[in-house]
Amino acid sequence: MPDLAKRFMQYVPGIFILALGTVLFSCCQLGVSSLVSVPFTTATITGLTLGNATSLVFGLLAIVEIILVKSFPLKIFLQLPFSFLFGAVVDFYNVTLGLGNFVVTTLVGKVLLLMAAVIATSGGSFLMVNSKLILNPPDGLVEIIALKKGKRFGQVKFYFDLTMITVAFLLGMIFLGQPSGIGVGTLVALLLVGRLIHFIELKTTHHAREETTDYAELVTDDVTEVKIP
Repeated sequence: MPDLAKRFMQYVPGIFILALGTVLFSCCQLGVSSLVSVPFTTATITGLTLGNATSLVFGLLAIVEIILVKSFPLKIFLQLPFSFLFGAVVDFYNVTLGLGNFVVTTLVGKVLLLMAAVIATSGGSFLMVNSKLILNPPDGLVEIIALKKGKRFGQVKFYFDLTMITVAFLLGMIFLGQPSGIGVGTLVALLLVGRLIHFIELKTTHHAREETTDYAELVTDDVTEVKIP
């Protein structure tokens, strides 16, 4: 089987699994992940669907990447249609399948949903990154910032996630008078998702160098100085 076909066999399921994790976070009602904290709050403020709000925010992050690298590389350009595709898949789960109306009333049920959301988000993210095709815009932006600052991806990712949560919190306070979608589940996601992705990487693959080098070429001529997680 051609290598590209194998990559797509990881990438496409990865999109659906990551989108499912995104929706499960909202279903558990304990707080969404940092990945969609700003889209979730935006959706609550504007009345947009979660998928449409996610497409909007992800598209804006892709534009920020283009501004930072001062060029229009295909690897980043393709994140724009990805943003709309991912948003459509989120709405497929949330609206078409009706998971947005799924309510769990027991604490045990909410915790189980939260754990399922963490696993789905971690597994989906891993499959997408391991395919070495198109990163989701938040991770793409983190990768570029890390390379520009000479930091490791994981270091920048943690602070980027905190920034997203802070922005979501402030938007909620300003426009709603209270935070929306921020809770214990948000903290659990912040602490566990990255670690679980790293654990899966250690157990299954050794391809971090290739993806980082590809992005390094967008921001520097000397890829030998790139720090690999």
